[in-house]
Amino acid sequence: MASLRGSYCTPALIGLVLLCATRDAISEPVENPREAPIRMGSRGSIVRVHRGSSASTVTAGAAPSYPFPRPRLTGFSPLIAITTSSKHSPDDIDYEHDLESSYTCDPLNGPIGGTCGALNPPADQNFVVGYLDSGSVADLSAGSGAELLGLICPNDSCPDDPCPYMTCNSTPIGGVGEPVDAYVTQPIGIYAAGLSAIDSGGILDMNALVGHSNVAALAAPPIICEGTELVSAFVGTPFLAFYTSVIRVDTPRSVTVRGQTFSSPDVQIQGLFDPIPEFSHAFAMVLGSGGIPALTASYYPDTDLDPEDPGYLITPAVPTALSLLPLIPPTGGLFFRDVQAVKGEPSPTNLPITMNLVVDMGAQVSIMSEAMRNNLNLPFEPHFTVDACGVGGLIEDIPGYYIDYVKINAGGGELEFSRVPFVMIDLPSSQLGTLDGVLGMNFFWNRNVTFEPSLTSSSNFYVSDPIPVAFADSNVDFHVDATDVSFFLTCITGPQSTGVSPECDHLDVDFDGSIDLYDVAKFQLCFSGSEQLANPNCGQ
Repeated sequence: MASLRGSYCTPALIGLVLLCATRDAISEPVENPREAPIRMGSRGSIVRVHRGSSASTVTAGAAPSYPFPRPRLTGFSPLIAITTSSKHSPDDIDYEHDLESSYTCDPLNGPIGGTCGALNPPADQNFVVGYLDSGSVADLSAGSGAELLGLICPNDSCPDDPCPYMTCNSTPIGGVGEPVDAYVTQPIGIYAAGLSAIDSGGILDMNALVGHSNVAALAAPPIICEGTELVSAFVGTPFLAFYTSVIRVDTPRSVTVRGQTFSSPDVQIQGLFDPIPEFSHAFAMVLGSGGIPALTASYYPDTDLDPEDPGYLITPAVPTALSLLPLIPPTGGLFFRDVQAVKGEPSPTNLPITMNLVVDMGAQVSIMSEAMRNNLNLPFEPHFTVDACGVGGLIEDIPGYYIDYVKINAGGGELEFSRVPFVMIDLPSSQLGTLDGVLGMNFFWNRNVTFEPSLTSSSNFYVSDPIPVAFADSNVDFHVDATDVSFFLTCITGPQSTGVSPECDHLDVDFDGSIDLYDVAKFQLCFSGSEQLANPNCGQ
């Protein structure tokens, strides 16, 4: 396959694509067409995808009885700028967070040392690009991201010489692999904005930030897999439950920060009562918080400290999470949605199974539990496998399955999907409810969405009609260009293939189980180059 990347196969000249797709090249498929890890929310990232021997027998999506959209394995990651400040409550026994409509600090009640402002000034440069993560019950940063935000000092050791913004209290985090301990911070301010707030020089517009203060977050050691840090930072439900998040796939953003380029749909973080776009569908979400209502977000103090200790009743024992009242231990909370799933064609004798899924904006892929695999009568032999990294390291050969039919009941008409890829992982048991899996953003890879939470009434997730995206525009930047050529070439399988990798499934135009010269011809129709927008109707 090395010849496909040779100098004679210049992707800028689309006429050469057919020359590259020779029989010899087609006979050597590449297992991992995507270089960047595929985010599975706060639980980890997929680093490799392997087609399975049973994938060729999975025909849902090709048959006329399955006319519904086929989600890709991967959807979008809503990226945001995240920064911190010294803002916390002047009241020593005030554990509740405070919503902030702008970047703020309190000069009379600054951090240890009496300085007001960013924990690592200047904040308009020392910020991180992180994630909206509705699958996390706390705000978290890790590794170099935590250092850049001023939370973890290099070579910090606890309890001998902790950083001024850290406590020595820890809590385990995990999901994929063994858990690791993350340390709880002192009360700080956490702020976020979409990538549109970052200018061409990589400077953050501080006027665009919103957030919350008096927040005990989590700071973890580096989460590294195969030499790459997987997590910089994310804001979880203590932040997201008090703002409306609008994610616009039809408005892609790319920014360069400290020499690294980040791309994401446009993210707008709005107040709960601000006007939101009108989309064609809406489904309700249910807040799960261990059976206890959640009305606010707060941390809980470390009551084990010596009453003579100056941090007594001030130092957080646990991170800020959704809670009923600020004076009781928080329970956390996630947003759930029931969906209906069927192996085979739905009928009176083949009724749907209900899956109770976490709505996770931070997950590009969808996840189901082993129990759901069994309930759906899926085979032991997976349709594909993935290698995934989490806080506990690399786990290989995680099973993946296509579910023939999935339905989400919604206002404006049900949302129906065929041949839906799920990765099978048993998520940790939780007081928040039965975790049958995760509803990832691959369902909505070509749709605008709005996450509208509420702690006192119905929470809603709004979904637009599909955004016209050209065939082979794999990164959905509305150009079919050199990046897409490179991806397409690594997906070529040929007619003797035992199945298309789930990563490449959307490139199999005729559903014949191979990405071959027929699909290459369709690709040629859509190539636009880097300077012109792709025709969204090409090749269809």
